Amino acid sequence: MVVNGKLPAHRSSLPIAVDAMGGDLGLEVQVEGAIQAYKDFGARSILVGAEQDLKSAIEKFGGSNLPLEVRNATQVIEMNDSPARAVRRKPDSSLCVAYNLVQYGEASAILSAGNSGAMMAAGRTICGLLPGIERPAIATPVPVAGRNQPNVLLDSGANVECHAQNLVQFAVMGAIYYRCLFEVDSPKIALLSNGGEASKGTDVIRAASLILSHMESINYVGYVEGRDVTTDTVDVIVCDGFVGNVLLKSMEGMVRLVFDELQAQSRKGIFRKLGLGLSKGTYRDVFAQKFDYSSHGGAPLLGLTKLAVVMHGSSDERAVKSAIRLADSFASRKMTEQITVAMTQLDETMSSGEIDSDLLSGVFVQKSDAENKGKNRRAVSKETSSDEAISEIPDDEAKTD
Repeated sequence: MVVNGKLPAHRSSLPIAVDAMGGDLGLEVQVEGAIQAYKDFGARSILVGAEQDLKSAIEKFGGSNLPLEVRNATQVIEMNDSPARAVRRKPDSSLCVAYNLVQYGEASAILSAGNSGAMMAAGRTICGLLPGIERPAIATPVPVAGRNQPNVLLDSGANVECHAQNLVQFAVMGAIYYRCLFEVDSPKIALLSNGGEASKGTDVIRAASLILSHMESINYVGYVEGRDVTTDTVDVIVCDGFVGNVLLKSMEGMVRLVFDELQAQSRKGIFRKLGLGLSKGTYRDVFAQKFDYSSHGGAPLLGLTKLAVVMHGSSDERAVKSAIRLADSFASRKMTEQITVAMTQLDETMSSGEIDSDLLSGVFVQKSDAENKGKNRRAVSKETSSDEAISEIPDDEAKTD
């Protein structure tokens, strides 16, 4: 069971491949986090990057006698690199080398605080997508008032545009992720929309809602609005990556606004300063724990054939340690294998005729333009091969933290 919202200690038989060159704070925080993860949880790591620099950092933090491996990589994918182009032109980058370790069975998962667009592109190119998956999705924990375990939002940045079938796949993957994270048998799944009524949302959202409402394997509860994302009325919130990323960044900005305003108010008088001082412990618990992404470590990139965890660009050693623990636990619980089974079942449901394709097309607003009608039909079910999916990654794919 989950204790205080934390995963129990499960161990994978393989180490975690850490892209030590990714992130804003340099390789030392990656090394220190890996050392702490082994000391605290027994989770082993393979640190990938500039070999001599990594060995020096390991010695500096007292990890020379620990079972940490180092793999040399001569190239680095920078945050401002175009993702797909960088993956093609830098095959010996720390990110690509780490992915290859996972692909060839030397590591159970990869984690990186680097260019998340490149992480998605490299994952699709090197490892590939699970059968039936068109787009991978980043699943991010979102804090909930009065509850230790957060909600999960996906996609939070991997896909700017989505079709209804993509959202349905995100819902299935998100349900499995939540079950693995918190051991909840039937998490509540909702689509993020601009209102709770069935008539709300775009054509794509209404189509996805219709499909999910016909799926007995999913505890689908309908639409939620932005204000419901941090409440306990739902467990998993599904949206496209554009909306999800904007929502998360807006929430980060609002938290910063509240914190900065409290600081400003404390300078307006001795009594306000005293009152805030007496509440210091409460504010510390809220801002340093509830809203601190480092306590969760990272967000899994769901839909790949291998397990990948995306970390925040400014992740410190605590976040790295938490991400290693998270990845190690998911690997031991075979989360990717569970998603594979669920996607197979979803494909069987969609192809069995249980969901009437004519009914699905009926949720769309009727268009007089034949071309627009064709686009709407493709929004419900667009089949894309792996090669086509890889070629669709734009060189200027938006990068997220």
